[in-house]
Amino acid sequence: MKLTIMRTSIATPLAALALAAGWVEALEVYRIGGADRPRVDLPEVNYHQLQWSDLAEQQGLDEEALARGVLRPLFMEAGENIALTSLARDGGAHISAAVYAGFGVSDDTRKMTDGDPGTFYNWVPAGPWGGRAIPIALDLGGLFHISRFRLFTFGSGHYPDRLDIATYTAAAPGLEVLNRVSGNVILRLTENVQDTIDVEFPPALARSVYMVFTRTDLTKEVQVAEIEVYGEGYIDQAFYVGKFIDLGEPAIWGDLKWGGRIDPQAKIWIQSRTGQDLEPNVYWRFTGRGSETSRFNRNGNPLDAAAYRRLKPGEAAGITYDIENWSFWSPPYAFADSSGTSVLSPSPNSVFQLRVDFSPTAGDGGALEFVELIATKPPLAEDVRGEIYPPEVPLGQTARLTYAIQPTIRAEHSGFDRIEISAPFGVVAVDSVKVGGFPVEFTQHIDLLDSTFFAVQLSDHLAAEKSGTLVEVLFRAPVLRYSTEFAGWVRDTSRPLELAQRINPGDAARELRSETLSVRTTFLKRLLADLQVAPASFTPNGDGINETVGFSFNLLQLTGVAPVKLLIFDLSGQLVRVVHEGAQQSGRFSFTWDGMDVDGQRVPPGLYVYRVSVEAEKGVDREVGTIAVVY
Repeated sequence: MKLTIMRTSIATPLAALALAAGWVEALEVYRIGGADRPRVDLPEVNYHQLQWSDLAEQQGLDEEALARGVLRPLFMEAGENIALTSLARDGGAHISAAVYAGFGVSDDTRKMTDGDPGTFYNWVPAGPWGGRAIPIALDLGGLFHISRFRLFTFGSGHYPDRLDIATYTAAAPGLEVLNRVSGNVILRLTENVQDTIDVEFPPALARSVYMVFTRTDLTKEVQVAEIEVYGEGYIDQAFYVGKFIDLGEPAIWGDLKWGGRIDPQAKIWIQSRTGQDLEPNVYWRFTGRGSETSRFNRNGNPLDAAAYRRLKPGEAAGITYDIENWSFWSPPYAFADSSGTSVLSPSPNSVFQLRVDFSPTAGDGGALEFVELIATKPPLAEDVRGEIYPPEVPLGQTARLTYAIQPTIRAEHSGFDRIEISAPFGVVAVDSVKVGGFPVEFTQHIDLLDSTFFAVQLSDHLAAEKSGTLVEVLFRAPVLRYSTEFAGWVRDTSRPLELAQRINPGDAARELRSETLSVRTTFLKRLLADLQVAPASFTPNGDGINETVGFSFNLLQLTGVAPVKLLIFDLSGQLVRVVHEGAQQSGRFSFTWDGMDVDGQRVPPGLYVYRVSVEAEKGVDREVGTIAVVY
């Protein structure tokens, strides 16, 4: 079964609302791909249509699909010669030796994979490779599932007398021992008299094919006209890095959404990063004064990529990542969140970049048709730093937490009057809000159906005159997993279409000493906690009173999903009912039993045994007890 995701563009409905609001000069809509989808055609909205093919870097992508506006990994049909296109993927055939660490692709070796049987590589009797054996490595330019190798020579009798062939998952290796190959050996001919060699073998994942030709007559010319490699399926890995999206000034980056498909066994990772300029790297040069290095050239100008390449021999001192002005790549966005998910990279920043990684299997792949992004400028504040305290609490308990933020607001920023916080396991209550250390009036908003997100509406709007003022939200919430993140945003409710600005972790209050928005937990071996069963006895007789028994419990410390079961047995040990059986993550869960057995019949009165169990890599945790059925 394939998961297909296609969503309506967010741009059109937002644009209609923006037109009525009268402030749409701040709305920027970017769409990569999806040029055939309805576009925003309003003068009040800055709409930008980008193409997948206009990229910064890629590997293993289907070039024809890119031209059609679809991002997907390369798929090779059974009859396609993978070697023929290896040069386009920075691969190709070359002579390889440990002594020389590979000669690289030359005009002569290129003839072995040019698809023209009239051109050939000639291993001459004399010269650098005039000896008894020669190693040839064919780099396919990516990991492919291959199952057939074919080689033919130019003219009759110009074949190697002996041939060894192996596949490698790495790039072509050097010659380890002459006349001997390691790796996955697919052919070893000790005596050969054939001009054409064609061998099929079980599918193997290979980046390169390594060959050793041997001749018994040192005066013989071996002329390799063509080397062909065949297989079927997707390339093993592919990636896309988009060009910088530059707004020219700091902006809030809003929800990211996309449309496409993913096959069951494949994986697609979508990531983002943001920065303040167009160069995420820092280039260094040796100044000539010992080991001293500098980020500037001799004229005092900052080094960029072009200037770094022009440095004299011995001047280049390395390249580092610019952590001052650029974020690292974000955690991958879940593909199923395609209908819209907050950009995880920090805001405000002026530059945005997208990365997509594909990890297909031989038969399962995926594709992206479009990615859409909204940004607004200027931001609500120059920066909003936040931290949560205490940074460590007992696992499984409701903790009293302080969410502290400190905004930097300039005259050109509108400020905010609403704070929104994500509480992964729900919020019990908001106790107070302080501004500048003093309690203020506020209105709390907690969704009764989904308490994992709450907001506080401030009585006063915080603008430039309150820049640097400490704002604290004191609330109570359970923490059921180690390193639970409480992400937060600020919003200006007077501008309803302005994007909420994400709160970045940092030093908001010196006295808190947290500088993080995540809460750690003390170590606890339990996976299952706070089991509550009520009532202890119930009467499922159909009168509408006391008809069911409820079970609620916390699952702790689960980093992924784990099997959870709630079973009912009679006193003889016979299974009566499976109340719940499924995979769950950390959280609070509730289930009910209506007194029916597996056949849908009321159970007879008496004592019954319940068993709640969770199974994870850390082991199995379970709780057992009894409940009474009375009539």
